[in-house]
Order: sequence, then structure tokens, then C-alpha cells
Amino acid sequence: MKKRTQSRTFAKIPNNVKTTTVTDFRKKMKGHLHQLEIDQDILILSGAKKKYFVVLTLAQFNSMEETAHLLSTPANANHLLESIEQDKAGKAVRRGLKVRLTSDKKQKSRITN
Repeated sequence: MKKRTQSRTFAKIPNNVKTTTVTDFRKKMKGHLHQLEIDQDILILSGAKKKYFVVLTLAQFNSMEETAHLLSTPANANHLLESIEQDKAGKAVRRGLKVRLTSDKKQKSRITN
């Protein structure tokens, strides 16, 4: 006989997050998706049997994935936090970026500020 594991809720829904039901989302999908795109927000859908779903734009998802990657190691997370503190303290140094542009198989470089 298999041991039955208890279902856990990992996080509560924050008060400032938009929510709707799966049924309402189905009825008004175009409007909900349009609003998500405009607001760059997240929508949580509540379904039957306390099942929840998250709807977000691909840009929002990619941003979350990038943040998770940047914070994935303690060393990198500490480095980023130190950099943020330096910026808040006015100790940040603005530097130009060297950008390589390619068009028609010709490579050009330029410095941006």
C-alpha cells in the first residue's frame, strides 16, 4: 500500500495580486490577457478543490527566471546585494558598455553611456 502524502500550500496569495476563478477567466480570457500584458502583472486563478494556477506574460516569466538564476548561488547573491548597497550609498561608478553591432556581415563597435 502506498503511503499517502499530505498536500501542502507553499505560499499564501498576497493581498495585492489579482485573482479570479478559472470559469471567469475562460469567459473573459481575451480581456484578462490584454490587461496582464498592459499591467505586466500576475493573475492567480482559483479552481475546484483548492487548485490554483498562475497566468503571466512570457516577459514576466523570463524576468523571474533570470532573477532566480542570478540569485542561485550564495556568492552571486551576496555580490549583487553588496552592489545594491554601494549604489544606495552613492559609491557606484557609471561605466560605458562596449556593444558590438553586426549588420551585413560587417562588425562595428561603439561605446555607450
